[in-house]
Amino acid sequence: MWKIEREVELKWQQATIKDDLIFTWLFFENKKLTLRLLQIILPELNIKKVGDTQRENNQKKNKIYRGVRFDVLAEDEKGRTYDIEMQVANNDDLGKRISYYQGKLSAKSLNEGEKFFEKRDTYVIFICDFDYFGLNLPMYHTTTRLEEDINKVVDTGEYNVILNSRATDFSTVSTEVKAFLKYVRDNKVADDFTKSLDKEVVKIKSSTEVRESFMTWEEKLAEVEYHKGKSTMQSIFKYAIIKDVKEQSV
Repeated sequence: MWKIEREVELKWQQATIKDDLIFTWLFFENKKLTLRLLQIILPELNIKKVGDTQRENNQKKNKIYRGVRFDVLAEDEKGRTYDIEMQVANNDDLGKRISYYQGKLSAKSLNEGEKFFEKRDTYVIFICDFDYFGLNLPMYHTTTRLEEDINKVVDTGEYNVILNSRATDFSTVSTEVKAFLKYVRDNKVADDFTKSLDKEVVKIKSSTEVRESFMTWEEKLAEVEYHKGKSTMQSIFKYAIIKDVKEQSV
């Protein structure tokens, strides 16, 4: 157990904005930073204000995290909703993940009795520490297009933005997006916004409450992985013995 605790402590010391808990705590607790991030990523929307979305069920609540959500959900003054996700590992399932999160947002975008044209726009934003599409672009957008004519876009009111912190060519985005993605990748401050982010990350990591939540959660995950691995090895060993006995009896 001491080894697990030591590894978790080291992981906490090295944790940055890319860590789920720090990312969520950072933007969930500070709506000014959430607003600024959305303004940087989606300047064309001219967003003026954001607040929390009210949801009946929260699939990602966890007692260890004291109710903090892993995903960052926000709603602007026009009723548009946003789900911002940090994605560090590439599991080759980003498209289906986007579809799943869009489904969650869309389910809440139309109230009972409203017409379909009143459906509020929804935005899923994935901040990835890898280049999912392999085009070396810092920002990707997906839309629904007609197969028979790719120039015709189907207006679903659902928008997806995928950011790539591993890009090397930032000529297609603003200096603010570039600075943010480089902060995600290298943890280096380059402008006022990333300076504000870094200040809050330091503040979060000095919080005893957040540290305890992180340590408890990571230790439990480590224990699960340890016992899972131990169980797998026991199964392999058991299978080898049975197989050997059967072969000797033939």
